[in-house]
Amino acid sequence: MAERAALTRPWAFVVLTVAMAIAAGNPVVGRAVIADVPPMALTFWRFAAAVAVLALFGGLPLWRQRATFLRHWKMMLAMGAAGIAVYNGFLYLGVQTTTAINAALITATVPVVVVGLIALVHRERIGTKLALGMAVGLFGVAVTVMRGDLGVLLHLSFVPGDLLMLVAVFGFSFYSLLLRDLPRGLHPAAFMLVIHGIALIVTTPFYLWELGVGVTFDPDAGAIGAILYVGVMATAVSFSMYNWAVASVGVGTSSQFVYLTPVFASLMAVAFLGETFHGYHLVGVVLIFGGIYVATRRPKTGKPDVAG
Repeated sequence: MAERAALTRPWAFVVLTVAMAIAAGNPVVGRAVIADVPPMALTFWRFAAAVAVLALFGGLPLWRQRATFLRHWKMMLAMGAAGIAVYNGFLYLGVQTTTAINAALITATVPVVVVGLIALVHRERIGTKLALGMAVGLFGVAVTVMRGDLGVLLHLSFVPGDLLMLVAVFGFSFYSLLLRDLPRGLHPAAFMLVIHGIALIVTTPFYLWELGVGVTFDPDAGAIGAILYVGVMATAVSFSMYNWAVASVGVGTSSQFVYLTPVFASLMAVAFLGETFHGYHLVGVVLIFGGIYVATRRPKTGKPDVAG
């Protein structure tokens, strides 16, 4: 995909782990500023911040590769609109009404949806170890976000925000699927600049509508800090790292690391919100890492499954 050295498999896993740690702060910040920054404002200014940073590194390469990007404008439009704008916009809309548990569980279905789309579109088989790894990882997520009480499942209630979160999941999964077909040789920063520029354009009318109905926010230090985090770290940095890993180890394998986001979100709550680290956190961490290991372990013989 990019003019960047391919990662070895172990280093790709390190990059993915760091990317998920950064991305874990996205819904946390979204919920933290829910009363201060409207969803479309947060989405718009997130993309604006990302574009400003990416332009520093990707502006000149984009000009040099403009002919290639123009040839593939349909793919760029799909990835920017559906994969970036829809994913982030609907995520912020969803957390307005859904619970933290529902949001974490729905987001945790990303690996399942990604692998399912790959199997459906590309007619690739889902191996036993991949299916087992996804199941173990998903169970680990459930243990973590439900605080060790799986009986919470019996009392889950669903709100419109859950449907919006599900749309966000499919948006990111669609983006991941298209990464497999991205033309080789695209400069990574130029690619990120293009798709986030498209996302910014797509989001603008909705932000203007939000302003038109009188929904605004006070740009104080907290709001600006949140925008900079989700715009620079959770967007420009995290997505770039994810793309880099996908180019090295594949979409199916990379998507398994999404299971780590509730783990890191829990650790953030312990570190920054004063919450306590409990035994169920440890159990969840062990299960999630175990699931990732099973799902991403290379088979000794036979044809690799969709995870690769």
